[in-house]
Amino acid sequence: MLVTRPVNSAAAADQPRAIMAAVALSVIGVSFFMAMPVVVSAWSSYAGFSAREAGLLAAIDSGGGVAASLLVSMFIRKLNWRHIALTGITFAVVANLCSVSASTFLTMGLSRGLAGFGGGMIYALGLAALAHTHNTGRNFSILLFTQVSFGMIEINLFSYLLELGGMSGIYLSMAAAFVLSATLLRWLPRCGNGRTSAPSPEGRADLGLLPWMCLCAVFLFYISTGSFWAYIELIGLSGGLSAQLITDSLTYTQVLSLLGCVIAGWLSSRVGQSRPLIASLACAALAMYSLSQGVTTLSFVLVLCVFFLIWNAIDIYQLGTLGNMDHSGKYAAMVPAFQMTAGTLGPALAAWLLESQGSYQSVLLMAACSTTLAMLLYIYVYLQLRRSMPSVADAS
Repeated sequence: MLVTRPVNSAAAADQPRAIMAAVALSVIGVSFFMAMPVVVSAWSSYAGFSAREAGLLAAIDSGGGVAASLLVSMFIRKLNWRHIALTGITFAVVANLCSVSASTFLTMGLSRGLAGFGGGMIYALGLAALAHTHNTGRNFSILLFTQVSFGMIEINLFSYLLELGGMSGIYLSMAAAFVLSATLLRWLPRCGNGRTSAPSPEGRADLGLLPWMCLCAVFLFYISTGSFWAYIELIGLSGGLSAQLITDSLTYTQVLSLLGCVIAGWLSSRVGQSRPLIASLACAALAMYSLSQGVTTLSFVLVLCVFFLIWNAIDIYQLGTLGNMDHSGKYAAMVPAFQMTAGTLGPALAAWLLESQGSYQSVLLMAACSTTLAMLLYIYVYLQLRRSMPSVADAS
């Protein structure tokens, strides 16, 4: 494969307004998923669905995003990006409006699958557009900082809308957000056919399986985070911690996610992204292993601090690494599919371990091992890049 960066479209992608548009599209595209805990609870409390049905609706919504991510990655080099985004926005708006009147599980499932597909399209496209830029570390840091900030606001906003207008308030607000996002499309580069390309400093270099190894590492990391995040409250309770302490710890330590985004952007601009990524994964694996050895107030709070400090930082480094390896955005667009699939599989694996082993120690050890495997994959990728494409290996 020729590692290329389109000359004209890259210059357009680096414009501040193009970066802002890509960030906004990514945040809006994944916003329903960010508030999923509130939505799942509301489906059960307000819409009359059972807890099982609410969980299935969440899975259908996420499944739509997975399908969209894979589809966008297939056509990202062939189609006009604005047309892709407009198609996704149209699906999402129509689906959210249909959700207002959907009353059965079948009709709601169809509308949520279509909404997830539309949101997934613009989320994947936003990631691809940011991968198209030169300073991927900084730009993905901006994205994650905005995403975390918006997620905190959104959870409180959705709770308010539920009290004000029920589920319809949530669906209509999402439809309005997607409509507003359409005003940003003129700032996106078109990036269609017939683009000119310039080779990387190393000239022709065959990436081979390296991008796919990075995507496998994304999958392994999200197996870990999915299982850890699903059971962290129960892990705390198993150690004798009070429910109030656990809630307060989960609430206040999340603020560290914002600091982690800032630190990730600062580090990537100075030492690149590969080495901080490997170090962050090592810290995550060590934190999960240490908690498996015993849950105390101190260990629980410290592990949460480490987790939130580096979770989004790892996302930033992973996206930036793929963006630097292939600026077309093809592989970055696939990241949501690997994240969402692993995020669903992780809790399922953890549940199986709990049933077979009967302790949360096995869940934490599985999470630590999965993170360690992701780290080993990135070490291999980094060593291969240092040998064949050193400017990419330590790029910011």
